[in-house]
Amino acid sequence: MRRVRGLLGAVVLVGATLVACGEEASEPEWWRPAPGEVASWDWQISEPYDLSAPHDMYDLDLFDLAPAGSELWYPDGDVIEVPAGPLAGAIEELHAREPRPVVICYVDTGAHESYRPDAERFPEAVIGNDTGWSEERWLDIRAGSRGAFAELVWARLDLAERMGCDGVEPDQNNPLGNDPGFPITLDDQHSWYREVAEQAHARGLSVGMKNGHDQPGSAAELVDAFDWALPEECVEFDECAELDVFVEQGKAVFAVDYPPAVDPAAACREHRAHGFDGLVKDEPPTGGYRVSCGG
Repeated sequence: MRRVRGLLGAVVLVGATLVACGEEASEPEWWRPAPGEVASWDWQISEPYDLSAPHDMYDLDLFDLAPAGSELWYPDGDVIEVPAGPLAGAIEELHAREPRPVVICYVDTGAHESYRPDAERFPEAVIGNDTGWSEERWLDIRAGSRGAFAELVWARLDLAERMGCDGVEPDQNNPLGNDPGFPITLDDQHSWYREVAEQAHARGLSVGMKNGHDQPGSAAELVDAFDWALPEECVEFDECAELDVFVEQGKAVFAVDYPPAVDPAAACREHRAHGFDGLVKDEPPTGGYRVSCGG
């Protein structure tokens, strides 16, 4: 979630043929949506859920999607069982539809969540202040500290890959200005965003820049690392122009604003003016409320 909490071309690995020195090589591809390419989408990371609409893209919580028998695997050989989520089996069901929708999996990569099955593996030394959301605290993403928990985050990305997620929405990577409890710099934040994106791409996952646009110039600094963006409250805080660089580079911006802080009609006019594929949602986003800003 934001600050205090974040038709369709190739979807999974597709071989892009390159010719080099007379030999063919395969380069992995992942979902890279252009502005306006996704006619309809929805973002639901809290109950109640509603997956009945034929959207082109759904963004849903990784652990809620986990089927029975899911596990988190670690380099030291440890394995943590992941209980079946309320949306267990939904990825397969959605992918079986025609046309096949993209499934993006929401996952916290910059905050500790005490209610997750891997919570006890995070060292207390890298857990900071509350994010503003219940049972969630910022992680120390400084380069000298992230090694203590990075493998736990990558295990979540491994799980996303095994579950069949087409991409990930990595959240809570923007502690700067949110009193995280650590002296995190803008360089720290940028380098962590880049590392998360690189790790997602290494697994063939599409990855979006979630928030961070509140720091002027950050979207321009990071646009090359991400395939799309999902900013929250850019209308409310007059920050939408920061994301124009994504549209200029042919990358979709899935902007979300929330009433009553904004008027839905006014927010949608602003989203459309910037070329964003916007929504107005409830907070946290559920299947219970959705206003599409599509034309």
